Amino acid sequence: MEGFGAFVTMAFWIALAGIPVAVCGLAFLHAARAPQWAWAFSGRTQIWWLAGLLVGTGVMPIGLPAALYYLVKVRPDLDRIEKGHIGDG
Repeated sequence: MEGFGAFVTMAFWIALAGIPVAVCGLAFLHAARAPQWAWAFSGRTQIWWLAGLLVGTGVMPIGLPAALYYLVKVRPDLDRIEKGHIGDG
């Protein structure tokens, strides 16, 4: 049973390591999908966010906090702007 236990342990750690990569990937894909006009209205620069999220995916201590900030603060603003709520709090 030691072989199976080692396999389960390894699978657990690989899955755990994949979570930050998935979060960064989700943030990157949303940033890439958002239209340029929404970025313009938000006052943020799409290319810098894309570059930061891409680099951050390889450097997790920087990338994970940046991706979480994007998903919590920037993404809701972009979604709100895309729905036509421009200039609302």
